[in-house]
Amino acid sequence: MASATLTAGCSTGGSSSGSGDSTNGSTGGGEATTDSSADETTSNEGATTIGSHESSETIRGGNETTSGSSSETATVAAGPDGRLVFEPEQIDVSIGDTVVWEFKSAGHNVSAIPEDNEKVSVPGRAKPFASYESGDLYAVVPEGKTYEHTFETSGKYTYVCIPHAASGMIGTVTVT
Repeated sequence: MASATLTAGCSTGGSSSGSGDSTNGSTGGGEATTDSSADETTSNEGATTIGSHESSETIRGGNETTSGSSSETATVAAGPDGRLVFEPEQIDVSIGDTVVWEFKSAGHNVSAIPEDNEKVSVPGRAKPFASYESGDLYAVVPEGKTYEHTFETSGKYTYVCIPHAASGMIGTVTVT
């Protein structure tokens, strides 16, 4: 696995001063680094884990070390150069791999919750995921921040940016 740097924190509303335990608040700055030789993620300020989903997902921002298996990390740019796209639009990963969405411009989110948008689909046995709290469909991730999700169920996942789905901001992850 290649070494990757994850940029800190994101917010869906509210604020917390660096503790990183609030799932509805900002976690402050920081940087997380994934090193394939050590196979762990380390950062210098708290992290917020979203929901009780089947798979792991985290909004990065701090003070933690997470040991992992030999999974890989794939990166998707959200809104590069201010465009309403995910780049790449389609990626293939293996079970246990993590996708990191890097928010290259403001006003975007990630949703793989079919009830929140008709263009979204997930495999029948997979649990939905999103970069926002349940019910807060238009909460966006600030530019320069990241959101990540680890895929534990095989199949095809079609996800969207809720604010821009009508403009075609749609992506696909195929998990084998």
